Amino acid sequence: MRVFNDLEGLKIAVEIEKRGVEIYRHAQRICTAARARELLARLEADERRHQDEFLTLLQGKEEASEYSLEQSAYLSAMAADVVFSGGLVEMGKQTGFDSPEAILRCAIQAEKDSLLFYGAILEESPDPATRAVFSEIIRQERGHLEVLIQMMEEEKK
Repeated sequence: MRVFNDLEGLKIAVEIEKRGVEIYRHAQRICTAARARELLARLEADERRHQDEFLTLLQGKEEASEYSLEQSAYLSAMAADVVFSGGLVEMGKQTGFDSPEAILRCAIQAEKDSLLFYGAILEESPDPATRAVFSEIIRQERGHLEVLIQMMEEEKK
């Protein structure tokens, strides 16, 4: 088994956001409801912005603290299927692509899943600089989750 390290954790954070961008972009092509398509475009833009922000955080990190085999196994298992497990097909099966409320439910779950992963890295990292980076990532993701929850509440009205 390959040992997981801080730098890889940061790269996975970028990949999680990239996956969100791709899924929301592809879902827009399938979606037939204008309101849902607008929501998917907004979600895509949010994920793209997060991806760019996380890339900036990654650029400042050159050294990588390696984790123990146990820590590495735990984080690798979490990273294997962190967010949007099953991709676009699974999202479509679970929520469809034309219901803003269903799309928001999926987006909220994706944020919760990513927060769990980032929290695990924060707990496991021995490096204070990496812990600071993931604290910032978690702060940003919590803010995004709050926005999504507010959007869901407005959608239910």
